[in-house]
Amino acid sequence: MSKQTVPFTLANRIENLSFNKLWNLYFTAITVIILLLSVSQAIFYSFSQKQSIDANIINKAGKQRMLSQKITKCVLLIEQGKTSPYLNELRTSIFEWKTVHKELGQHNKQIDNIVYQQKAIQLYDKMNTFHVNIIDNIDLFFNDRTIKTSNTILANEEYYLINMDKLVNVYSEDANKKLDDLQNTSLLLFLITLIILFLELAYVFRPTARRTKKTIDELEKAKILNQEKINEVDQLYRSLGQSYQFLSETKDNEELLNVTLAKTDTEGNFISVSEHFIEILKLDKNQLPKSIFEWLIKEDYKEEMIQEILESILQEDTWVGTLQVTDAEGDYIWIETTISLLHTYKPQIIILGRDITEQKEAEERSKELNQEEIDKHIESQKSRSLLILKGQEEERGRISKDIHDGIGQLLTALKFSLESIDSSHIKNATGKLKESNKLLKKIIREVRRVSFNLSPNTLGDYGINAVLTRFANETSRLSDVQVNFDNKSDFNQRFEKHIETNIYRIVQEAVNNAIKYSEAEVVHISLNHDFEIMEIIINDNGKGFDMENLQIKGGGNGLLNMKERAGFVGGTIDVRSSLGKGTTISVEVPINKEN
Repeated sequence: MSKQTVPFTLANRIENLSFNKLWNLYFTAITVIILLLSVSQAIFYSFSQKQSIDANIINKAGKQRMLSQKITKCVLLIEQGKTSPYLNELRTSIFEWKTVHKELGQHNKQIDNIVYQQKAIQLYDKMNTFHVNIIDNIDLFFNDRTIKTSNTILANEEYYLINMDKLVNVYSEDANKKLDDLQNTSLLLFLITLIILFLELAYVFRPTARRTKKTIDELEKAKILNQEKINEVDQLYRSLGQSYQFLSETKDNEELLNVTLAKTDTEGNFISVSEHFIEILKLDKNQLPKSIFEWLIKEDYKEEMIQEILESILQEDTWVGTLQVTDAEGDYIWIETTISLLHTYKPQIIILGRDITEQKEAEERSKELNQEEIDKHIESQKSRSLLILKGQEEERGRISKDIHDGIGQLLTALKFSLESIDSSHIKNATGKLKESNKLLKKIIREVRRVSFNLSPNTLGDYGINAVLTRFANETSRLSDVQVNFDNKSDFNQRFEKHIETNIYRIVQEAVNNAIKYSEAEVVHISLNHDFEIMEIIINDNGKGFDMENLQIKGGGNGLLNMKERAGFVGGTIDVRSSLGKGTTISVEVPINKEN
């Protein structure tokens, strides 16, 4: 298919302009509009000023009519003998009338329209003749009041007023002509402004809107195309976030950032030094070195090495390294430094860095403490191994004692009972056989008890709930202590075999200790759990013990074995006891933790 061609109009050409050129075009159009508005305002202001002058002149011309009539009236009244107050009023009016008459003459010369100017001057000249006649007659009247001048004044006043009316009409026509010119000019400027706005809308705003819409569409497409890439690098950002979080936990936020320490010229002379640099070196401002050479040579760095670094930086390489220097107090400090070329109107060298002294010292301390930790760990492992071996020996001794004292004595009694049977005495033999049968039942029961203590089958088949229920019942039946078990939260989940075995051994050890040492009458075992933790509490009403006087803090060998077993399954154990108040042992094991 053939590609559809778009007419290459002026709007398209403008649309394809760069944003800078489009901005210049837009700026030019706006500037023209501003200029037109400014010119309009200037014209309106000038017209208002002239209009004010014209109005003032017309008012003064009208006032001249009033003054001329007032002068005539005063002359007539004075001739009739009414001197006061009309004589003073006449003098005041004459003075004002002369002043305004001169102003009218000066204004006529300033009229812009030559036609109206000539008319005004001609009328003023005619009017001036009558004005002079009136003034002369008044002066004559002031010199000799017996002379009657009122008729002459009235005759000149008539022609004066006629010409004054004509002059006012000329002023009005001139003002109206200015108003018409202003209206035409404002209309022209308004049309020009509308045309420019229309052109700007068609060839600036519209192409700009198209260009902006096109750019937004391209950005939307780019957003869709880049979404997959964003998803791919999301994991990387998460890793970086974890790294930053780790750094923020181990170092102070201010020390994590490479800040500007100083700037030098291309020869290594310091141009500026930051407050952070002064703070690191603990220097006074009058102690600052003048150049990087003076600073580092004083710190036993070779001049050749410094010069080599500067030359590589001037070749636009960046030097990154750690500087070991001393502060004003003589202490060693380490500065992780980045030195690079700064492109300005005059090339400069910028030195960035951060104080890593604490990190370095921590690394050295870590090396020293590492061996100690290893030694402690080995000793701890030895102690654990000894405890395990000792526990195994104790377990073997307990099993041996159970077999010797329990099963062995019963078997010995059974042997003596069987050997004492005399077949010739049937009644005696029958009694001995019944006694031997009872001993045999006791032996079977004792074998089961020892077997249960070694490894209860219920644990592997049904889990911790079932084995603790049976353990409580068997222990209560075989001892003088009442052992109760309460599964408060109906726990029926299963753990891995080694976890269940260790939990059972902890409970078994706690109950056996209560029976053997605490002289308890009742031992209560309770089990509770939530989504994360299973808790078993073994509580007895025995005589208790003083925990502070134990040979090993936290418990004797039995308690240490229980703590070791709890640690093996990722759990914790808490022992609380006091003299006369019994003992409470709490075991917490995580449910969802892999062990």
